[in-house]
Amino acid sequence: MRGLLKRRFLAAALGLVGAFGIASSALAHGGVKLEQDECVFKIGPSNMHFIAYQRTGEEEEFCEAVAKTGPTVIALEAVSDELRDMAMGVRIVKTEGNATDASNAAATTVFKLEPKIYRNGIMTFEHNFKDAGHYVAIVTVRDDLGNEFVSQFPFSVGLYTFWGLIEYILYGVGFVSLVAVMVVALRAKSKKYKDEAASQPA
Repeated sequence: MRGLLKRRFLAAALGLVGAFGIASSALAHGGVKLEQDECVFKIGPSNMHFIAYQRTGEEEEFCEAVAKTGPTVIALEAVSDELRDMAMGVRIVKTEGNATDASNAAATTVFKLEPKIYRNGIMTFEHNFKDAGHYVAIVTVRDDLGNEFVSQFPFSVGLYTFWGLIEYILYGVGFVSLVAVMVVALRAKSKKYKDEAASQPA
């Protein structure tokens, strides 16, 4: 009976650890559900994909909630084929408070790239975000006829978020589960040695 309970406890702990790993992977986007990718935004008649990477720590992808300040690589990828032949440009502005619209009068430009054509349809750049806060990426695409489309993608950098709290909780659950499994295994091993010692003839 005790062996059965131990096996059930071990299975439950491993299940928690597995769930923790899957959830933390999904949360790498800053709370983005992979089956409903919120990193994709509309620009004109087409779609574009926004993703951010940070060089420090684990290699993670972020979307609307970049974990920390510091050097951050941002990639803007044309999802639709028609965008690949258009010039793409971007301006990153820092907004006041929790504003998610660059029309905010207090918005400040922190980075800018003039529109140009990227043959692979992916515009990649790096920016050192020194201040935590709310930002908006203002993306511009322009075709060879002069037609221009502009879209905004709001995101935050280095801010406390609900999904960040959930991720820390999951890390804690995974760590506690592993410790509990180790404690149970060590106690079982110690008891086995004691029982074997007690059964030996004096």
